[in-house]
Amino acid sequence: MRYDCVIIGSGVAGYPAAVLLAREGHKVAVIEEKLIGGECTNYGCVPSKSLYMVAEAFRSLKKVGAEIRADWKEITKFVERVVDESRKGIEYLLEKHDVEIIESKGRLASSKQIKTDKGTIEAEKIVLALGTDPKPLPNINFDNDVVSNREIFYVDEKPERLLVVGGGVIGVEVSNIFAQLGTEVILVEAMEHILPFLDKDVAIIMRRYLKDNGVRIKERVVVKNIEKKDGKLVVELPNNEILTVDKALVSIGRIPKTKGIGLENAGIEVDQYGFIKVDKFYRTTNTNIYAVGDVVGGPLLAHKAMLESIAAYRNIVGKEPITLNYSLVPQTIFSGLELSWIGYTEKELRSKKVSYKKIKLPISYLSAVRIKDSKYSYVKLLLSEEKQQILGIHIVAPNASEVISSFIPFIIERIDLKKIAETPYPHLTISEIVREVAEYIIGEPIHTILKHI
Repeated sequence: MRYDCVIIGSGVAGYPAAVLLAREGHKVAVIEEKLIGGECTNYGCVPSKSLYMVAEAFRSLKKVGAEIRADWKEITKFVERVVDESRKGIEYLLEKHDVEIIESKGRLASSKQIKTDKGTIEAEKIVLALGTDPKPLPNINFDNDVVSNREIFYVDEKPERLLVVGGGVIGVEVSNIFAQLGTEVILVEAMEHILPFLDKDVAIIMRRYLKDNGVRIKERVVVKNIEKKDGKLVVELPNNEILTVDKALVSIGRIPKTKGIGLENAGIEVDQYGFIKVDKFYRTTNTNIYAVGDVVGGPLLAHKAMLESIAAYRNIVGKEPITLNYSLVPQTIFSGLELSWIGYTEKELRSKKVSYKKIKLPISYLSAVRIKDSKYSYVKLLLSEEKQQILGIHIVAPNASEVISSFIPFIIERIDLKKIAETPYPHLTISEIVREVAEYIIGEPIHTILKHI
């Protein structure tokens, strides 16, 4: 069988290109070895945010002393239903655009040939949207008790005690979710502080928030061993400390799915970490084959992967290319007290030897923030030395994930801050911080004291 384009992987890096190419009349196939929708739909964004919504409901009810009881099986049924609906939505899109779905592992045989369980197919162009796998601890394999993100949101019973190994985005989000749902959570991070890729002041705030919500945090600690005993997990930490838990989530990083895929048969190169090398058009070292999404590295985010998928489609058909500025990709941690940022961190600016000024605006005075119970909330602005350019914006607040995109025009300097300061953002929303920040930058704040920096 011959196709104009074959896409290996049906996640958010794969299906947008498939839909767009098919819509223009190209004969397209998508090869998927597991579940349509890939990591985000089945194991990441969708199930985690579904369970996060439940956890936030629990957190809200606790404020008024409510007694909360919920059937864990009903909670997991809800998560499974949302995931199933999302997956079916993607299947519907592909089918309506006459994209053929091939249920198989895809392996490159050459520049234009792919081996599947159903035989070899040919394609004029190939897009690799392979994604990543969770990284296990050394000498400790994933199973029913030592789990990754792919299992934690579907466990049969809510664990009474949960060990989370790795204080990155997944570790922090899972720790918050299960702590709100009544699980005793111990979070272990090998580095100096949790969220080690973020500035320390932001990480410290998240540490305080998690501790306030019952999460025990151990930093600069490495798990030495995990053994099963009497239906429990016995965890060995340094200094002979022993923990006994029901489950252990390992969230210490991701591994690109580039082994056993036949890259060598098509002359495709990877970097030292196994991520596929691409140029600005997302062409691999074999210009007939493109690669997008997590498998090319960069921020491992669904919205970044989707735009790369769209960019690959445009490059394949010869339309005006999209050039992504990765510093403009908003990043968010969904954790009750949410963290969202765009632009650079202080760590990144220091590493680039870029001089900057810092402003931190507390926003706990906003009524919407008070209602959502987040005393630690603030906005951090990183400005150029002359204070003419915004280099980075960090929001520490409830619903920061819903607000961060509003700051993109600030970073790309396509908006008049005075106009923003005059815009009536709806009252009793977290989005009011957009106007508050604009007022401060132009020197006309109402609710904060203007400081000279």
